[in-house]
Amino acid sequence: MPTFKPEIQNRRSDGTYNVRIRVTHNTKVKRISTNIYATDAEVTGTLKLKDGKTMYQINGLIQKCREVCNSMGMEIQSMSVDAIVDKLKYILTGGTTFRLDFMQYAETKIPNLSKGTGAIYKAAVNALRRHIMRDELDISEINVAFLRGFERFIESEPSRRGNNRKTSGEKIKKGTRAVSLYMSCIRALYNQAKEEFNDVDRGIINIPYSPFEHYKVKPQPPTRKRAISVDLIQKVIALPYRRELPGRWSSYNVAKDCFLLSFMLIGMNSADMYYVLPPKDGILVYNRRKTTTRRADLAEMRVRVEDIAETLINKYRDLSGQRLFNFASHYADFKVFNKTINEGLKEIGAEIGVERLTLYAARHSWATIARSAAVGIDKATVHEALNHVDKDMKVTDIYIDKDWSVIWNANKKVLDLFDWSDLELLYLL
Repeated sequence: MPTFKPEIQNRRSDGTYNVRIRVTHNTKVKRISTNIYATDAEVTGTLKLKDGKTMYQINGLIQKCREVCNSMGMEIQSMSVDAIVDKLKYILTGGTTFRLDFMQYAETKIPNLSKGTGAIYKAAVNALRRHIMRDELDISEINVAFLRGFERFIESEPSRRGNNRKTSGEKIKKGTRAVSLYMSCIRALYNQAKEEFNDVDRGIINIPYSPFEHYKVKPQPPTRKRAISVDLIQKVIALPYRRELPGRWSSYNVAKDCFLLSFMLIGMNSADMYYVLPPKDGILVYNRRKTTTRRADLAEMRVRVEDIAETLINKYRDLSGQRLFNFASHYADFKVFNKTINEGLKEIGAEIGVERLTLYAARHSWATIARSAAVGIDKATVHEALNHVDKDMKVTDIYIDKDWSVIWNANKKVLDLFDWSDLELLYLL
């Protein structure tokens, strides 16, 4: 147990002496300066503090130091004097009244996230701001009851997406997906604040509560099955192109071609299609933009270009050679490009009898068909082909080089199920 003793510092220019607390622990000494000052009348010739008001004040601080140390239990014996003094300074300077504006804290963290992830966090914080109807929120206010109230708010708030906004006052529930996304963001920010402002080793706990230990974030609902059958993909292949005006592309035609390109290239998405570089020795090498910032391997993909894909690649080839496709010369960015594709796919979906057909259906369809009895690709290969991470095999993957040829052969088996001659004939017309 540390010992404490008042100590007088040298005389200052104004004739007073600062009173310090001398802390001794395991033969080591450290001092704590205080805001208490003694006059000449309160100090002896040997610089000892006399009994009186100042002695009473410093003894009060020393008593508080002893109470703090007593509350730390036996662990204090193994602590260094530096750690003990840090803890005491924290308490004596009002550490128990720690304040942190959670909203402001969140705003400082969001810019460090990737663009897509940051947008989700921003939406979550904005929803929280609408819930509390103010711009400040002390982190101590966040408890289980608060989180449940926020959850109810998310579920009941009308959708803010432009396509769903209603002018008649009708409310559209966001469902458990928004609850899961937003609450996961708030949990991550809260836990990050605890890690940043608590120092467990030194016994400094600015944020003592853990509401997310008792409030469980709802899991996201299963993703809607988007895969379409072999017959339906064959229908897409056979769909006739629409007549285009000179210099203007039809969103219908672009949607059909990009859907089939995505399918041929093992589910490549629109962003990667927009930016992908030309192949080397027939192999496309790129990093999936959706997950590259979250992966140690930068989500690298390698896709062998099958002969049947050359028909569509040549149709949209970037003649400058800077990228594989020339989509950047027709669309301002990949978001506009993606929107155009999905607009065209709505029309295509109506023609083949598929509601809400999107580009992502090409990726789902490839995986489903590859795993089907008609092709018989094992689940692990499908998993790798989609560039997913297997948590159970994460350590093993460090030691195993990926054999891309297994994935390429699987893709060829999938593509060989289809009659692509209609596509070649339609393109030539």
